[in-house]
Amino acid sequence: IFPESDLSQPMKKLLHFVEKIFGIYRWHPTIALRYIPIVDFINYQKLQNAEVLEVGSGGLGITPYIGRRVVGLDIDFTEPIHENLIPVKGTSIEIPFADNSFPVVVSTDMLEHLSKKNRTEAIFEMLRIARKVLCLGVPCGKEAQSQDENLSRIYKSIYHQEFDFFTEHSLHGLPEKAEIIALLHRSARKMGKSIHISSHGTLNLKVRLWLMHGWMSQNVLVNLIFRKGLLFAIPLMGHMNKSPTYRQMFFVTLS
Repeated sequence: IFPESDLSQPMKKLLHFVEKIFGIYRWHPTIALRYIPIVDFINYQKLQNAEVLEVGSGGLGITPYIGRRVVGLDIDFTEPIHENLIPVKGTSIEIPFADNSFPVVVSTDMLEHLSKKNRTEAIFEMLRIARKVLCLGVPCGKEAQSQDENLSRIYKSIYHQEFDFFTEHSLHGLPEKAEIIALLHRSARKMGKSIHISSHGTLNLKVRLWLMHGWMSQNVLVNLIFRKGLLFAIPLMGHMNKSPTYRQMFFVTLS
């Protein structure tokens, strides 16, 4: 996959300069479609200034899209690390923070990389430390898994190696929507918390397939268009959530 690091230093600086002008520094179209619904929900809950913890953030996570400081928890942090991210090493099944310590807890496209046992523990841990809202984005369902398996074969045919994310999706299997809702309610009951869950699908599977083909392209121009040019089509793609979708968003409010 054509990485930004392959660009010349002057080209990289120009790219980042343009991104900052348009307020899309370090944005990526498919990643933006993960996070913008979460940012919208946080703002709707009037939590624009609340402290945020992202579980499984990597070096960027929600930080480019929320526009403020975020505490990121992950087992490892690879470059680039966003200037507004406060990295904390740790695991989702033993989160190193006290009960109710963050008003907003976020995690997206992380649970599917865990075994079923660890998914249960991770959901419990995230609810434990959340004080007001927990926002989860999780690829769900058999159609989403089938697409991942197809994309894994395409990736291997192009690059002659496995892509770790696809491999883990296949190994652990994608959860069902009902499974995540049941785990949330079970965890809340265990700790005596009252929760309300709203959920909806995002990223139509045909749209995602098209985006992923561009992401895997070895053509430098095509790759740059799909990584940067399509940023200006995000508002349109954000409304293309007709079923079947790849990801389910679970917005959990605690009382």
